[in-house]
Amino acid sequence: MKNTLILAFALVYALQADAFEKVALVDSFDFYKVYDVETVTGNVQVLDHVLLTGANSILWRNCSGGLMRYPSKAEPQHLYEFPFDELRIPDSRKVCGWFKMDKSETDIFKYMMAECEKRGLKKGVHWPFEEAHWSAWTMGPWNMQRPQYWCVTYDGMPWFVRSSIAFPEVVKHKLELLDEVLDRGADTVFIDLFRTGGWSPACEYVKPVLEEWARRYPGEKPPVNNYDPRWLSTVSKFQHDFLRAVRSRAKARNRPIRIWMSIVAASEERCDYNMKERGIDWRALVKEGVLDGIVVMTVDIDKGNLWESMSRIYRHVVGECKGKAKVYMPVRAYNFGGSGIADYCKFSGLSERLVARKLLELADEAGADGIAMECVDYENYSPAVCEEIRNYKRK
Repeated sequence: MKNTLILAFALVYALQADAFEKVALVDSFDFYKVYDVETVTGNVQVLDHVLLTGANSILWRNCSGGLMRYPSKAEPQHLYEFPFDELRIPDSRKVCGWFKMDKSETDIFKYMMAECEKRGLKKGVHWPFEEAHWSAWTMGPWNMQRPQYWCVTYDGMPWFVRSSIAFPEVVKHKLELLDEVLDRGADTVFIDLFRTGGWSPACEYVKPVLEEWARRYPGEKPPVNNYDPRWLSTVSKFQHDFLRAVRSRAKARNRPIRIWMSIVAASEERCDYNMKERGIDWRALVKEGVLDGIVVMTVDIDKGNLWESMSRIYRHVVGECKGKAKVYMPVRAYNFGGSGIADYCKFSGLSERLVARKLLELADEAGADGIAMECVDYENYSPAVCEEIRNYKRK
């Protein structure tokens, strides 16, 4: 009965042409203690649970670092095939079934894209743009076997958890991974630059970037200060070239594919954070038509003027994207780095329910196209918050 009601909700949302899009970022690994996520049945149970929030758009996680959660040809061999080195695990957790999700009988990612479509949901991939989740335990073999492409700091220290996007070979590999999720039915590609495994332009002192610097500034040594605007501009060239390649690859498909990217929205209403920490000028990419959507993952809030400052930031971001890209504002149970429901409750004194309602209203009033729920894990959105999200209609 519950599943039937969930399906009915989803179909109603899908039929509303101007529906306020409620995007759920889903990592099936976060449910492994509750459901068997190596099976189709377990993943359908994950989806059923996620839909209790009222989500009408699903972005399914395809990997953790370099470990793909489907039978990948671009990353075909997980490191657990070898005698497992427990020193790679950062704590005392047991090795769980998620290490073998690529070995399940059914291609689970492909199945879940089809399941979302059957239920009338928008669907796509939540692609965390990292090759290792902060540590070596999720590093894929492609990265491990190609140290010549690893990022490097100014003093020559390799940043082994990520290969530099400045190398054409790395771009080729990333586009092969993109092809794999598009082949499996993803219609939205959300490149999550909030999750980069600790990467920043400070790690981009690699040969192609140094050569580009020398071309732009003959005779000048690259700056020690990686926040130098000229260095950031040089690094951003390669970031933007990659995103343009993603756009081009998507256009080659015979169906509409949306390309989204995450940003941090700052109180000063500049792109400094995104440029300094990610080498990304998102306004330029929106203006150029590379991106179809901007997902605000976190907001640099003014705690003493909470809602007014957020409203101003929201309106600014929407204004920058108006007529060019859709905008999705955060309603986050996930509180890492702040800007989650728990923080807003603390700063405002309101209940979770009232905070959720306020966040929905702020996004709507600013002219945003919807919200992004990062991430929907098992029971991390309380019933009261789910009810607010589920029942909210565009004003």
